[in-house]
Amino acid sequence: MTMQLIKTDISQLTREISRKLDTILLPVSDENNLTIMKLKVLAEIHKNKKMTIVDLGNVLGVAGGNISNMCKTLEIEGYIERKRSVKDERVVHVSLTSKGKSVLANVNKQLSDKYEKFDKQIPKEDIETIISGLNMLNGYLDELLTLR
Repeated sequence: MTMQLIKTDISQLTREISRKLDTILLPVSDENNLTIMKLKVLAEIHKNKKMTIVDLGNVLGVAGGNISNMCKTLEIEGYIERKRSVKDERVVHVSLTSKGKSVLANVNKQLSDKYEKFDKQIPKEDIETIISGLNMLNGYLDELLTLR
């Protein structure tokens, strides 16, 4: 079963899904002068409200130095705020500024406006089935990770 998960079309399918989602996001990220990765960083910070740069890198699968530099750039651009922990200066927390929240709201509105018609065509049950299946796959992969 384990090798079936790894060797089958699942790996290829997840890459295709990721690529297609990026392709859908590209025009909107371009319109807002953001790269897709910067947009994903902002969305992840929004989802978690406040998090450390290390946690952010882990969630997004981005190396520490790369995510740190991206956060510095996003801070300079006014989208996020970085604050060092009082307890441990090596730990840096990031949160969205009002500009970061505003650009995300704009992106969400643009995506909703653009894909609203298509969104209504997908039955709610199909969406629930897709999410359930992906959560199940994610759980199995978590189990595999514990075997390392």
